[in-house]
Amino acid sequence: MMRRDQTSVRKKPSLVDLCVQKAIDNVRYLGNVGPVDHHLLERILPHCTLDQLMHVEKASKGTDLSPVTDKLWKKFFEKQFGIDCTNEAIKRMSENRVSFRWLQLYE
Repeated sequence: MMRRDQTSVRKKPSLVDLCVQKAIDNVRYLGNVGPVDHHLLERILPHCTLDQLMHVEKASKGTDLSPVTDKLWKKFFEKQFGIDCTNEAIKRMSENRVSFRWLQLYE
């Protein structure tokens, strides 16, 4: 028998961690995430499919999610159009000194 002080020490999840996990488990039901802090969205939104992320973007109208979602949209763009096309888009934006959100480029 193990004594109480010999049991393996496991870090108990915080309430925030539990809530984030619950949101990830139910990501298909997300809608307007405008009031949610970006540091939490950075943990939740990578678990979205393309359609789920598009739904969240549209439901969160009036909220700029690009600081969180731009890198996700870049991955979807790369998966859909390939690395060569992605690099070409980056090159053209650099040459023309313009910047577009990856969601815009994907659409």
